Amino acid sequence: MTLILRYSFCVACIPTPAVPLNILTPPAEHRFLVNILVMISSMRLHRAFFFLFAAVLLFPGCASWFIKGEPPEVLVTNVTPLDATLFEQRLRVDLRVRNPNDFDYHLTGIDFTLNLNGKRLARGLGSKEVTIPRLGDTVMTIDTSTSTLDIVRQLLNLSQKQELAYDIKGVLHSAEGQLPFTNVGTLVEPGTFSGSPTSSHATPQ
Repeated sequence: MTLILRYSFCVACIPTPAVPLNILTPPAEHRFLVNILVMISSMRLHRAFFFLFAAVLLFPGCASWFIKGEPPEVLVTNVTPLDATLFEQRLRVDLRVRNPNDFDYHLTGIDFTLNLNGKRLARGLGSKEVTIPRLGDTVMTIDTSTSTLDIVRQLLNLSQKQELAYDIKGVLHSAEGQLPFTNVGTLVEPGTFSGSPTSSHATPQ
């Protein structure tokens, strides 16, 4: 009689699960999906870093976040009319690029839009590589064209007392990414913008 009571006591002491085991264990046909969800959950942090890195590579504006130092300053120093046809005027645009940083900047190209009196004059593209020395500047010369002939006539007939407001906007290309820039100024005499004189040794791109 004593043995039977001890056996009954031991059986009663065994805890019963609060939730049936068949509820905690997914059906066989759903186990694959559950494993996938667990895997995705564990990879969320890695995926977040992956998408952030991809955004930096795909969107040039994001890449500029990681470029150290201050962006270079771009000034228009000269605009020279070249040969012309009935529908097009060739122009040579000199840009002085200043580097305010204590290290060299290596540029691989430039893309800009130049406006006069609020009207688009020309778009310039250059692919010549140039290095801007630390705390120095370099002149980049871009040959481009325009079909805005009325603005060109104002440029050719400009006297020293007349003024043309200009603004330039674009991006500088480098191995680290793209550097956006913008600048405004006033044209005070034919072929020359206010600011710095043009460089005599500049070569067109």
